[in-house]
Amino acid sequence: MEGKMLSPHFSRDECACRDGCGFDTPDGALPELAEAVRDILKEPMIVHSVCRCRAHNAAVGGSPTSKHLKGQAMDFHVRGLSPVAVYNAIVKAWHDGRLPGLGGVGLYDWGVHIDVHRATDGHLRVWDLRKRR
Repeated sequence: MEGKMLSPHFSRDECACRDGCGFDTPDGALPELAEAVRDILKEPMIVHSVCRCRAHNAAVGGSPTSKHLKGQAMDFHVRGLSPVAVYNAIVKAWHDGRLPGLGGVGLYDWGVHIDVHRATDGHLRVWDLRKRR
């Protein structure tokens, strides 16, 4: 399994597009960011989605400009932590300078989205798309 690892805690298999198309290589900065987030949360992250081909992205209702299309994003949840707690910890860590590679963080009912796509002016892109607020 070691050869299939992208970083100490994230494997190529868990980052692969879920439709089996073979897209399984995220942007090189993403595993590094995910490891930094995991260190801050001090808990394993359950990966929902990283790489998505256009067909799979469309099938799951992803944005046509989704960062998943370039392997630049990770959707995940953490057992025992609410999505709000995870989101707040990530935003705080970015403001404290502990997540310089973070470009965006989104909050959803099912968990959290992180990505490495940086805004041109350097601000952290944030959003809350929970249905139940």
